[in-house]
Amino acid sequence: MPLYLFVNNRSWVVERKREAADDMRSGRSGEPKLFLFFTAPDGEVRRSDIAEDFPEMPRARLLESVWRYAEIMRAGDPGEMTSRGEIVMPRARDVARDFSRAVLLRCPNCGGRKILKNWFTLKPRCPRCGIRLDRGEADDYFLGGMFFNIVLAEILFAIVLLVVVITMWPNVPWDGVEYSLIIAMVAAPIVLYPVSRLMWLALDLLLRPPDDAEMEWHTAAGKD
Repeated sequence: MPLYLFVNNRSWVVERKREAADDMRSGRSGEPKLFLFFTAPDGEVRRSDIAEDFPEMPRARLLESVWRYAEIMRAGDPGEMTSRGEIVMPRARDVARDFSRAVLLRCPNCGGRKILKNWFTLKPRCPRCGIRLDRGEADDYFLGGMFFNIVLAEILFAIVLLVVVITMWPNVPWDGVEYSLIIAMVAAPIVLYPVSRLMWLALDLLLRPPDDAEMEWHTAAGKD
């Protein structure tokens, strides 16, 4: 009959099994040993060998002690996490701070640096505060970032076109403007790609500020 242990904010199913132990030197399976297997709801599995006379119904403190030194056989899937906070109206200074961080390619949440793997790929999480840069919603964040990329590029096109027309009116070189805009339409989404992804995250953090529970989830996911 399985036992249950509540530790690390998760409920673990505890089972006693006999299994062949791996010999680390030879890479072969050794003599069967008695193990305790700890399985969490997210799929994480831990294993620890125990003595033959280990109690059939051990106390929770003893189980927790075995769990802490157990080998992680399979990492859990952190799944998705959606902020439980309500939509809020951000203050102007918070908007300026978070969007300026995004433009400077820093984490919108804490201002941490080095969050890019390369120009087209963000790191899974911020090295400083630990927040996942897709906020645990990978598909939604990819689509949102692409949408923001298009919107940002079009806004810049409109501003540049307006400035050129105003400053050069009535002698506007329309042919040059047309060719320049075609080139810009191709280049802008590439140039703005990481900025738009981070600005989308900044906007989401401003409207749905992460609570303590979410930040603990991000930190815990980073330890898997």
